[in-house]
Parts: sequence; C-alpha cells; structure tokens
Amino acid sequence: MKVIYIHGFNSAGYGDKVNRLKEFFGARNVIAPTLPYDTREAIYQLEFLVSNLKNAEPLLLVGTSLGGAYTIYLSYKFDVQGVVINPTIKPYEDLKSQIGKQVNYKTGEEYTFTEEHVEFLKNIQLPKEEIAKIKDKLYIYLDEEDELLDSKETKKFFDEIGVYVKMYPGGDHRFRHMNELLEDLKTKKGVRYYG
Repeated sequence: MKVIYIHGFNSAGYGDKVNRLKEFFGARNVIAPTLPYDTREAIYQLEFLVSNLKNAEPLLLVGTSLGGAYTIYLSYKFDVQGVVINPTIKPYEDLKSQIGKQVNYKTGEEYTFTEEHVEFLKNIQLPKEEIAKIKDKLYIYLDEEDELLDSKETKKFFDEIGVYVKMYPGGDHRFRHMNELLEDLKTKKGVRYYG
C-alpha cells in the first residue's frame, strides 16, 4: 500500500504526522510532497500523483485541514480511500481571511495568497450528495478542541452523510491523536500497515 500525505495550508510535507505514517506503513511507502501555495498547482500535482499510483497498488490518501479538503476531492475523483484529519469542509469560505501576504510557518517561504487561489477552491468543494457516493471510502478524525475549525460542525456534516467519524476529546488543530488514529486504522478494511 502506498500512502500520499497531503498537508494543510501554510505547512509542508514533513513533521510528526509524516514520521508516524512512515513508522506505520513503512518509510518507502509514504509520499509526502511539499505542495505549492497555489491551490490550482497543488491539485494538479496531486492529481498527477494519484492517477499514476492508484493502479499500481492500493493507495491511501491522508490529508489534514486544507489537505483534508483536497483528500475528499481526490478520493471522489479517483475512487480511492481517504483518511481526513481536522478538515476544512468549506475551504473557499475558510481561507478567504488568508488573502494577502503569507509566510509558510514550516518552510519560511513568503508569498501572496490571492482571490484567485481562493476562488479555485470552489472547484474542489463537493456537495454532500457527492461525498455520500464515497462515504465508505472516507475516515474522518477530529480533535474536539480544534481552535481554527469547528469540530462539532464538521462532525455533524459528516454524520449526516453517514461517513465514519471519530472525534477525540481535547487536542487542537495540529491534531494530537495520531497514535490513536493509526491504531483505529488497523480495524479498517483494506488498510494494510507494517508496524
């Protein structure tokens, strides 16, 4: 099984979550690109990766925050499993407030996030009826005390569709329950681990 880790806004393809995924699935099985801030370019890169890997062997997408929204879209488009951590369910709305000068907190890259970047997110924001078509391929994990996104609203959104949701008490937007998530994944059909 190959795993593509999809990081969130102003983050990068390395860190604690990626390290835990490598321990769990085997380092050579985890691909964790640092994506461009340009939302269109990020999706193009991810679509290229997924389309080239999905037929070679089982593929699992793991995305956090904005990467969670990307994961839902890609799971839908390519019919692959997705693990979604503290996702934005309204990327177009949630990231409007970020328009302007930005500094990536991991890489230090300075850039300007534009209306065009936000506008593109409308293309990946799937309605509930479409997400419902892949409800058996998604696993949603939330930290209840997420300070950036409303975890209770997110849980309600996915509960109404019938998607698997697990919310852990405490935590924050960075997600503090990766070990518990990985233990839970061991019970999921089609997810192979190497730990």
